[in-house]
Amino acid sequence: MKDRCNTLLDKLVSLVSKKDVQEVTSIVNMLTTINNFKYSIDNNAPIENLYKKIAYELQVEFKIFDFNIVMTKEGTSKILYSLGNESYSHNFRFAVDQNEFITINIYKKDLNQFLEMSLNTYFEDIVQILFLRYILENSQSNSVDPLTKLTNRVSFQEEMKTLIPLALRESMSIGVLLINIDRFTAVNDEHGNEFGDKFLKHYANTIKNSIRSSDIAVRFSGGEFLVLLVNVESEEKTIEIANKIKDILSQEYILSPNGDKFKKTVCIGVSMFPEDAIDIHEVVKKSEIALSDARDLGRNKVLRFKESEESPIELF
Repeated sequence: MKDRCNTLLDKLVSLVSKKDVQEVTSIVNMLTTINNFKYSIDNNAPIENLYKKIAYELQVEFKIFDFNIVMTKEGTSKILYSLGNESYSHNFRFAVDQNEFITINIYKKDLNQFLEMSLNTYFEDIVQILFLRYILENSQSNSVDPLTKLTNRVSFQEEMKTLIPLALRESMSIGVLLINIDRFTAVNDEHGNEFGDKFLKHYANTIKNSIRSSDIAVRFSGGEFLVLLVNVESEEKTIEIANKIKDILSQEYILSPNGDKFKKTVCIGVSMFPEDAIDIHEVVKKSEIALSDARDLGRNKVLRFKESEESPIELF
């Protein structure tokens, strides 16, 4: 990519003035910086690392050492990150959702028109990344299931109101995994509810440790967990992760009251957003159908949702 840009710039030298070439070079370099930044983000890293990365880029690329990032929701503002001087000379404000804005305030003495345009382009791209990481980070600290400490079903419904419009805007795919512990009711019947709770907590921790911090794990019902693989690269990757989780869980155990290694397998139903539907609740329903079909095949299965190929019955 870099070699191709240099070749194009060499050709421009013979066509336009030196000043114009310098401006084009600056624009190409800026776009390359933005692109490199987007692809260098580690989805597993805490949001604090993302703020520090932005601070580093601003210092190196723009010579900006004083800035802050502010989230405004329904008129109430919250500083997400701040570095240096509190007396800022310029601000860049972007709408990230209905009645929600992210503003980046900077102090820069010599802000010319080109630099202002470059910063606006740079910030316009990174605020969407910031917003996504912000809501994912907060989703893990809001309402949780008291037993497993995973997101509960009510909180999941609320989070989707923000995440899904953002996913549609940013053309993100979400892999949906509905995980059911095979014959979980037998756990309580055999060893009691206290042991069953201990087993659920162990499985919940294992699931959480098997996915990225940017993904979402939900306590869906008794022995069921819902996992959202946010911004997953493909359907194939989703199925690969589902199989990995299935295999890991099948090897996990806790000691029973009798001292035996107590294990359970799982079945997983897989669906994809927005490939299967643009309503996340519809996508979850399709993972439920896939899970039901997987359980019909036996234990320890992963199955991708598929539309029924049966022809509709004609009554008239």
